[in-house]
Amino acid sequence: MTIVSEHVSTDTLRAQFRSEVNLAARVIPTHYPLETFIAVNPLAGLETMPFEQAVLRAGDLYGLAGLLSETAYRDLYHRGRITDADLESALRLRYPALLDGAAIRFGTRTVTPAELLLGDLLHGRLAAQPLRRNVTRSERTAPQVAVRVDAQCAKWCAAFFGSPAAGWPMPGRDRGFFPAWRALAAGDHTLPRRVRAELHKVPDRADEAALQALLRLGVADDERITYLQAHLTRLPGWAAHVRWYAERAGGADLVDYLAIRLTYESVLLSGDAGEPLPEPETVNRPPVRSVRERAADLARQWRLDEVSSGELDTAAKILAALPVTARSVVWQQAYEAHYRDSLLKSLVHNATHPSGKRPNAQLVCCIDTRSEGLRRHVEDRGAYETLGFAGFFAVAIRFTSLAGGAPDDLCPVLIRPEHEVRESATPTAAGAARRLREGSAIMAGADAAFQTAKQALLAPFTLAEAAGWAAGPWSAAKTLSPAATGSLRRRLRDRLAPPAPTVLSVNDTVDLAHRALYAQVALTTMGLTSGFARLVVMCGHGSTTENNPYQAALDCGACGGQPGGPNARTAAAILNNADVRAELSERGITIPDDTWFVAALHDTATDRVTVLDEHLVPASHLPDLRRLITDLGAAGAELAAERCAVLPGGPARPDPARAARHVANRSNDWAQVFPEWGLAGNAAFIVGPRAMTRGIDLQRRVFLHSYQGEVDPDGSALETILTAPMVVAQWINCQYFFSTVAPEFFGAGTKTIHNVVAGVGVLAGHGGDLQLGLPRQSLTDGQSFGHEPMRLLTIVEAPLERIDMIVERNPVLMHLFGNDWVALAARESPGQDWQRWTRSGWRRWEPEADINNTTEGNNPNEEVLPCR
Repeated sequence: MTIVSEHVSTDTLRAQFRSEVNLAARVIPTHYPLETFIAVNPLAGLETMPFEQAVLRAGDLYGLAGLLSETAYRDLYHRGRITDADLESALRLRYPALLDGAAIRFGTRTVTPAELLLGDLLHGRLAAQPLRRNVTRSERTAPQVAVRVDAQCAKWCAAFFGSPAAGWPMPGRDRGFFPAWRALAAGDHTLPRRVRAELHKVPDRADEAALQALLRLGVADDERITYLQAHLTRLPGWAAHVRWYAERAGGADLVDYLAIRLTYESVLLSGDAGEPLPEPETVNRPPVRSVRERAADLARQWRLDEVSSGELDTAAKILAALPVTARSVVWQQAYEAHYRDSLLKSLVHNATHPSGKRPNAQLVCCIDTRSEGLRRHVEDRGAYETLGFAGFFAVAIRFTSLAGGAPDDLCPVLIRPEHEVRESATPTAAGAARRLREGSAIMAGADAAFQTAKQALLAPFTLAEAAGWAAGPWSAAKTLSPAATGSLRRRLRDRLAPPAPTVLSVNDTVDLAHRALYAQVALTTMGLTSGFARLVVMCGHGSTTENNPYQAALDCGACGGQPGGPNARTAAAILNNADVRAELSERGITIPDDTWFVAALHDTATDRVTVLDEHLVPASHLPDLRRLITDLGAAGAELAAERCAVLPGGPARPDPARAARHVANRSNDWAQVFPEWGLAGNAAFIVGPRAMTRGIDLQRRVFLHSYQGEVDPDGSALETILTAPMVVAQWINCQYFFSTVAPEFFGAGTKTIHNVVAGVGVLAGHGGDLQLGLPRQSLTDGQSFGHEPMRLLTIVEAPLERIDMIVERNPVLMHLFGNDWVALAARESPGQDWQRWTRSGWRRWEPEADINNTTEGNNPNEEVLPCR
């Protein structure tokens, strides 16, 4: 064991420690606060590893499997969700030469290598659960101390990060996390006097305190990074939030957080000052059964007598190719293959062709999976064309509404807004605008006063006496009749702050060159460079729910976890501008004079589409708009009826009118834990023309991004799609995946016991770790999967050489595709075979039907458990 030399300078030791913290932090995700909750891959720091290795590494770090249990997979097999053909397809992909080997004698049977491996998958003894390998000294020697360290750290994190919004600031908070903690911790009378005395001696600097604690704990130089990771993964939620906070604000970072944890551990583990710490114990792992024992187990399962020793050895050689730890990955591949193969077959057989006529209107929706259902039902209403594009519509803005207040950053979280856009009243609506601002101020002031009263020391008692007589009946009404109370709130809001016609400042505050560039990028990327309809609707989305801390998770991720209405309005304003159109014409994109862009907002909880800025639409286009609004209403009601069939507690076969009322009631119900499924069920990301998917019911499981390869000869548009929207879709996919397979670490538990920590996040109960992922009710109804945990399949229609070029020059894509975090299938044109991207080149996608010589239907969800 190497201990740091006393001759090394203090500055060098500090710098080295901070570098080690940065390296250790790669294994934890970033946790965004509830106001802008953004889906992330909790194992993003491991994406440079193959997925299979990353899952094993996560087992070492957290003690989790990272996949469904073998028992769960076997249950799916017995239900028919995974078939023999799926398993053989997955095995052939991994072991093509082995499966082509000769059959062997096994007792009284002759079995093929495939049958042996399938038998082991179905009947082999279950693998042992993973164990945390990187553990702290207290975990090994005094588990009660480890629990106490966690409790203390969670308490101080909640006090520091949650206090500003709660209205009770932590004393000394302005000096930073560690100084504020140091000033208060020694006065914590829940700790023994000896511990408080030791805390009085903690150094002023966080890095020095951490180094002192590591020395006291006897952590060697070469084990420091893994030891820091052991502490970070004890409370991964708080550690992830500290990481996010450090990147965006001052006063707290992971050095502070680790210094506090290490100090508590070193002090609590030492019985008396100066007493040496206990020697760490080793972690014993259960023995792994040999492949020969696995072969013998299989012989007994098949009731085979007289299996010779040589036959066991031969069978063992085959089984050795499939370690017990890899069986779950094979199951997962088979589970995914069932859906993927069926989806790709349905796209091969799809023969939808555009009519060539000018559509009545074009609807540009977000790529969000929930938009797929709206697009499908709108197209069923008549001559409508739909397209998919990221919901911020390529305009990264900081938006201030007419009511004022703090501006909102409406763009992906990795992008900084480039321009300020403000909302102002039209010239004839100054009075209405003033009334809206005054009414909004009254409502905001009343809410602020109520919240302040609740948080004050004595005021809650007075508040209960004064307002309890009204609060009780109101609460009962909200519970018993959510629709009526929701309608009453809307009428009150409209009376105090009635809506006013407004315009946006984008054409006045953003120079023409930037506006023209935004327009060109958006239109080229989605392939809409000709054939414009008279009405083109830029349709953002949001979600209206009550009493839902995870509201932002249901809004538009491309808009920073907020509704995309302002972005749609901004894009429409730019594209309607005559100067912008003139610039586009010079760049080869001619928008007809009779084309008008309209903004709209799709509420994914109610499936109602609201047209925005209707007062700006020319009179010549109003008849078209009225017809479109009628059809959007009908399409939304039909989509609501479709969704009701899978919403927990929803009517099984409602007519559209009843379904629309039902989802509206759910939206207003403050006791509803299933207001909508969100993006549960997401499984694929399709990049190509709408003709690929039009007419196919994709069951709201697919991200749809429009793309026309012929208008993108240099591949810049495709590169943007694969490195931005596709990557975000992979974050969403992984958030849902790991929240489902490892809910105890990467989920958020049940909503029914959530306690909100200001705007930071939620706790499951009264304390403990900040919950990292999605609540249980976003994933399952307890009977079946709301979300089937599958890695994302990306499907592209574009020249294969173009895709290769893009992947090769983007390390993020090489990691995702090359390490099996995302599967990539592509073809150059309709009718061609799908090709699978691999590190060694393109290979024909071999569906399980080809292997089994069977024919299945074209439904991509055939034999799939109820989902969403």
